[in-house]
Amino acid sequence: MKGTPRTIRKEVFFQHPPEDVWAALTDPHALTEWLMPNNFEPVVGRKFRFHVDPMPGPYSGGSECEVLEVDPPRRLAYSWACLRKDQTKSPPLTTVTWTLTPESGGTRLVLEHSGLEHESLWLRFSMNMGWSRMINKLLPKVLRNVKDGGFIPGAITKRDYGTKTVPPGYAK
Repeated sequence: MKGTPRTIRKEVFFQHPPEDVWAALTDPHALTEWLMPNNFEPVVGRKFRFHVDPMPGPYSGGSECEVLEVDPPRRLAYSWACLRKDQTKSPPLTTVTWTLTPESGGTRLVLEHSGLEHESLWLRFSMNMGWSRMINKLLPKVLRNVKDGGFIPGAITKRDYGTKTVPPGYAK
């Protein structure tokens, strides 16, 4: 795990217009399919949660977040705090920032997940691998179901992460 980044940066080009990539990043049903069940709304100040069932180790599953910036279809940022089983300490706040740049034939998408220096090496490694998989394998599947800025559910029918229960009010 040597060289595990304290800031994760991923960059990818999609042959889709920025409005469609934006929809994949902000539609709660699209997010559920490529990321996690959530109660996200792209409104500055909105507190939301990504949900997964509890897992082994110190992390209880899921993350508490707050929308920090919304500039459609160019930039989206939110805080991200991985929930802990030990609730006597507040989890470190990190920031996820998405930047969309139109290019000939599509959109360049850059993800930066910063503020990870207070997270464990194991969590940074896991998140780095997870973001790679989601950006390179799952997000493209969801983008195939986005047309004219709207998402049609069903791009990914079987999730492989641990979410058997989805709380009321969360996109499924």
